[in-house]
Amino acid sequence: METGPIDWPVVGKQVGLGMLLGFAVGYVAKKALKIAFIVTGILFLTLVGLQHYDVISINWARIEAAYSQAVNPPGGFDSLLRGWVDSLAAVIPGAGGFAVGFFWGMRKG
Repeated sequence: METGPIDWPVVGKQVGLGMLLGFAVGYVAKKALKIAFIVTGILFLTLVGLQHYDVISINWARIEAAYSQAVNPPGGFDSLLRGWVDSLAAVIPGAGGFAVGFFWGMRKG
């Protein structure tokens, strides 16, 4: 299979746009995760405090089962990772720029 010459300006635009979008997503994701962790922590401490004073009863076995089901998708992590790799293989320049920008945004956020 023979391919034509590489169109470097197009590849550069894909990488640049991917990096810009990745930075934006990484920056916002880090800020959103910080807020989500703070809210989750406050909620958890409130619920544990209410359980301590016998206001509510928490079914920890059901929570652990729901967590385990959410963390271990059907087919396992390996099949999930393969799906991501297959979908990203078609857009390698943009995906590479996105990954670099995402990690840069997470670091700066």
